[in-house]
Amino acid sequence: MMNLNLKAKSCFIIAFALTTSAFAQITPKFKEIHAQFYGKWPKTITFNQKTGFYRADTLNRSQIWYEAGIFPNLFRIDLGDPKDGNAIIYRGDTTYNFRQSKKLKPAVNPNILVYLLGGMYFETLDQVNQKLAKEGFDLSKGFKSTWKGKAIDIIGVASQDTTKSQLWYDAKNHYLVRMIQQSEKSRLECQFEDHQKIGKIWHEGNVKIFVNGKVVQTEEYHDFKINVDLNPDFFDPDKFGSWHWLNAQ
Repeated sequence: MMNLNLKAKSCFIIAFALTTSAFAQITPKFKEIHAQFYGKWPKTITFNQKTGFYRADTLNRSQIWYEAGIFPNLFRIDLGDPKDGNAIIYRGDTTYNFRQSKKLKPAVNPNILVYLLGGMYFETLDQVNQKLAKEGFDLSKGFKSTWKGKAIDIIGVASQDTTKSQLWYDAKNHYLVRMIQQSEKSRLECQFEDHQKIGKIWHEGNVKIFVNGKVVQTEEYHDFKINVDLNPDFFDPDKFGSWHWLNAQ
């Protein structure tokens, strides 16, 4: 019979070697970015945003959204007046949609932006590497460039190539300024602008979202707050409507 202790020890050595190897392949710049905010990101955020919807590059309509999150993986968006009961709740990789307070069928739909804009700073570098690799981002590649007159660090490609998934960070303050996520059938691009510092972090003030090169949505953030006391029930799809953070402020 095999020595179970020896087998366990061998498995540990192999697992450690694989983890160490994956960690070593991450570009030093991304390690630096992650280290700056790891363990320092606020646990909760709240804000409201003016959301613009575009069709054929023309503004079609706008709406106010109310958003709140408990990192690393809880986020909720109330679409318009919260009293109308139209909302989206993200819990990890599952999305729950509500229309007039009625819960629709849940769907597997991880929100990559919740992760990139806060969630990843609650996980180890190896966990971040694994998750972003599944989303198509290669953290072993990167190079320096400029964009809109500022120095940036691009993670995900080794040279200028916007046909692949990549993350663009401000070289000085390490906040995300652009994300491109390329799949076989579509390309999602988000541009983050007008960053403001609050506490130890920077948050974006405006976001432009493009699908296949065409602008589909814009967002203007207002009343951004951190470390707000949020009730976890607010993110529980089975307790929808029982509590709202706007009423607690």
